[in-house]
Amino acid sequence: MTTIALYGLATFAALFGGGILGLLAGKLMPEKYHDDSTRAIVQTATGMVSLLAALVLGLLVATAKNKFDTSNKHTEDYAASLMLLDRELVNFGPGANETKSLLRKYTAAKIAETWRQTENPKPKLGGPHAWQLLESLQLSIRDLKPEFEAQRSALANASSIAAELNKTTWLERAEEMDHVQHPFILILLAWFAILFFSIGLFAPRNGLVIAALVVGALSIAGAVVLIADLDSPFEGILVVSAEPMQEALARISAP
Repeated sequence: MTTIALYGLATFAALFGGGILGLLAGKLMPEKYHDDSTRAIVQTATGMVSLLAALVLGLLVATAKNKFDTSNKHTEDYAASLMLLDRELVNFGPGANETKSLLRKYTAAKIAETWRQTENPKPKLGGPHAWQLLESLQLSIRDLKPEFEAQRSALANASSIAAELNKTTWLERAEEMDHVQHPFILILLAWFAILFFSIGLFAPRNGLVIAALVVGALSIAGAVVLIADLDSPFEGILVVSAEPMQEALARISAP
């Protein structure tokens, strides 16, 4: 079971369980605590918890969405840089054919490693990783020997693009960590569990109330799943599209 699914199940269990515990506690609670003044104070306190939980939930969704959008933009820029590098190697001439072949291998390996569920060819077992191919590509570009000004210009541009690709690769590696910290989600679940407990505390015990608790718990669990999914932009239900990189690979592989 994936981490995202576990988040959803844990959220639903915590919230619905809190509501059921509230219903049971309300049944066992002495009658003197069922007066309107006590109910009003409890509802006021839980209203503050509800507002705080809603604000934090919105903040977490915005943070996760920002990471997803940033990863999507990086992917588009990366694909554009690969295609531009390919054009510079073409402009260099036949002497860069081996380097161009290495660029094609690197692009295929990058796609295969980043989008593991795609149907693109996977690197052979024990073969070089994408970052190793990128370093080999840089070395191959440095070994090119320009003979006239146009080749020197193409080589300078290609070296600059390859260096930027290498920098972006390691930047992506550093950004792989979760932007949404787990303690935030755990605290959020605790707040919502308290909220559902207070809802069940004074609620009548019937099927409609149970159904309302289920719907509410499922809705918030769905929001938590969305947060966890957006925070992992290359895995899960919602993933950054691989089309820009596949388009780059197609252009690089074209004769």
